[in-house]
Amino acid sequence: MASKKSKLIAPRAISTRASGQTSLQDFVEKQSAIDLAQRLWDWAEADGDLMSDLKAWAAQDQARDNPKALIEAITELLHSRRDFLDRRECASYVHRAEKVLPLLEPWLKKDPARLRDMCDHTLRCLFEVAEDADDSDGDIGDLMQRVMDLMLDALKAQPPEAAWLDRWFSLQQADPWGLWSERTVIDAAGPAVQTQFAKRASKDWQDWMARHRAATTAPTTGKAVASRNRITASVPIADRYDPEREKMRRRYLDCLEREGDPSALIEAMRTSAEQAHEFCNLVACCEKHGKLREAMEHAQLAYKKFPDDWRVEQDVLRCYERDGMSEEALLIRRRQFEKIPDVEHYRAVLTAAKNAGRDPIAYRAELFAWAEARELKARASPSWSRQARPAGERDVSTRVGWLLAEKRVNDALALVQPPHRCSPELLKTLARKLPARHNADAVPLLLRVFAIAMPNASSPYAEVLAIVKEAAARMEPLPRAQWLAYLRAEYKAKRNFIKELPAP
Repeated sequence: MASKKSKLIAPRAISTRASGQTSLQDFVEKQSAIDLAQRLWDWAEADGDLMSDLKAWAAQDQARDNPKALIEAITELLHSRRDFLDRRECASYVHRAEKVLPLLEPWLKKDPARLRDMCDHTLRCLFEVAEDADDSDGDIGDLMQRVMDLMLDALKAQPPEAAWLDRWFSLQQADPWGLWSERTVIDAAGPAVQTQFAKRASKDWQDWMARHRAATTAPTTGKAVASRNRITASVPIADRYDPEREKMRRRYLDCLEREGDPSALIEAMRTSAEQAHEFCNLVACCEKHGKLREAMEHAQLAYKKFPDDWRVEQDVLRCYERDGMSEEALLIRRRQFEKIPDVEHYRAVLTAAKNAGRDPIAYRAELFAWAEARELKARASPSWSRQARPAGERDVSTRVGWLLAEKRVNDALALVQPPHRCSPELLKTLARKLPARHNADAVPLLLRVFAIAMPNASSPYAEVLAIVKEAAARMEPLPRAQWLAYLRAEYKAKRNFIKELPAP
């Protein structure tokens, strides 16, 4: 009855509210413009968001022929009334600040050049606020990006003169978060700016190299020499990161790439490469333009300079395997395998050995012998000997992983038998690969997994309960009932565990 009554009341309440709103609207419409204006102003003086709405409204009305008034309104909208904006205050600020977008957008058709200048001003205001804000939710960043996108549209609609580049560099320098994609802006800015940018990038890079050469060859004496030598000797050139060099070099190379001369680009990359990633980029550029012989040469040179860098190693390995240098590739694959003897590296080194003409069966046996020797060496280590271990115990996880990858389930089952030990995940995988007729072999594996997992288990015990259910499902009725009874007695204090145990 109650629900039926509420169904009757709800439409009546809605009708009453609608009637009240209509009456209130009628009341407002009867008031004079002077009274409404005064009341609105009183409210706006007490409400910052409402005042912002009024200013934005006024700016839209005035800005048809007065861009200066629009700039003033934008400044007022984006001004922060606090020295620092916390995470919550950022959202409130952006709710007010995003009213700037409707002020800017009409100018894309009216005057793109004017819009570009307005976006410049808007972004500088936002940059100032962002420097003292916790924008963890990205609200200010999102607004910045929307203004940046509008500025890109303005650049495409009316490309600026070459002199605009200096203003762009100044704007980019003011960005506290580095959100700009410099290449995207230059691509959108048109030919005049692109030509000026290329000249500037070339000059800046040449100037940087000249300063660098002067700094490294300048004569010094006495203690200054000894001090400088100690510092530079402790930090190899290739390991020193210079952000100015990175920026100047990247700009110069981007310009060469835009000009479409691969040979000039590759030569510039070659003569300026110092760090490992720069050599990797050089190799990739050579490969992109079909210069495979040069790619090989640069990869080999980089490998000599940075033998421990995995990116460089992958480059030279790719070149070796592509060009049929199978022996060299096998050396690298074997080194990678011995460092990380997982299934992926195991398969890769077997393939490399086959490509190098090795007998697959003999080489596989060699890898297993290496792994067994590694197990014995680990057992002899002090960290192993300090713990009480059964005689002959070894960790055979590596070899079991290989065997399972090869689907040699029976060999893996034989290898994991006590006193050998193996990782719980591999034991679980092996048990699941055994068919139902081998339940007698699968259950002990699952019990070993349970014994490893249970001491560190905590409520809600999802992992160990899954193991219990899996093991119980493979047991005969009597052993199952006995084991579950044992668990209830042994772990009776763990009530959440006990109540989720399967029925005997």
